[in-house]
Amino acid sequence: MSLLPWIAMAAGSVAVNTLDPMPQPGDAGFMSNPRHHLRFVMENDSPFGSDCNYTHGTRIDYARSLPKNSNHAFGLSLTQNIYTPEPHTKGAVPGDHPYAGYLAVGVAHIFTGEYVGNSMEFQLGTTGKPSLAFDSQDFVHKTGGLQRWEGWGDQIPSEMTFQFTARQDYRLPWLETTTASGLQTDAIIYTREELGTVSIAAEAGFSLRFGRNLPPGMQVNGNQSANFGVGLIRKPGYDTYATSWYVLVGGSVRYVARDMFIDGGVFHDFEQTCHLEPWVGEATVGIGIRHRRVDYYAGVVTRTPRFHAQEDDTFFGTFNFGFHW
Repeated sequence: MSLLPWIAMAAGSVAVNTLDPMPQPGDAGFMSNPRHHLRFVMENDSPFGSDCNYTHGTRIDYARSLPKNSNHAFGLSLTQNIYTPEPHTKGAVPGDHPYAGYLAVGVAHIFTGEYVGNSMEFQLGTTGKPSLAFDSQDFVHKTGGLQRWEGWGDQIPSEMTFQFTARQDYRLPWLETTTASGLQTDAIIYTREELGTVSIAAEAGFSLRFGRNLPPGMQVNGNQSANFGVGLIRKPGYDTYATSWYVLVGGSVRYVARDMFIDGGVFHDFEQTCHLEPWVGEATVGIGIRHRRVDYYAGVVTRTPRFHAQEDDTFFGTFNFGFHW
């Protein structure tokens, strides 16, 4: 599976530069403030030589600004997450992450502001066989000649899930600078709250960027609910016509009261193989480009252990590919 994110990003890049589907200045349909935002997110740990715990995530989300009030938008999303233990043996592994899959669709309301923005998403999903986690992983591993996992028969049982997530972004104007050569910095802090059968958690984090013509989106990246390709903070002085590039550094602290993928479902009995670690930290660094209203982002995320017996931090790559029109 290690080549899949790179192949997907490369194919998308070639397609965009060849077909050039986004209206450009002077073209029919061009708008200085895009109303449509479509994003593809892929996360995978195999570029770092591992294939366990949170091993793969995919999210496709779309946001559209309301015609009479561009500060408000509605969003739709499709998410799939895959979790496995480190050993490839059959059956659940005591002391290790259980096999788990998650597939969900979401609807959201998004508010973008100059200093504060927020988004709220409700997701309806499923675990177990209907999540297609085994089918997805096994197809890719079988097709690519990679080692296959044998313990999916002991995954977390099938169960319908309900999840509500809210997120708030806060602009930090005192960290915004522009040099004579046009280099810029900006920063935000954010909070997230999760409540539902999937997880009960609260998170606080920050994102700091350095680059040129910093775009309004892509300030926090990754496969998370209530996280869409449209920026929650409107960027004053952003040049829609120019190419943007930036380096991003971020971090967060998260308190988790419940995690379905470790604790098991709500409505079905499940024998736990490990126990939740309530405090989880995360750090990320990445690079991004916006060219012709298309976003390209690649980053590295490190996450502290999510369960007590986990000895090492989790490392995975995150790849974002977005369109704005």
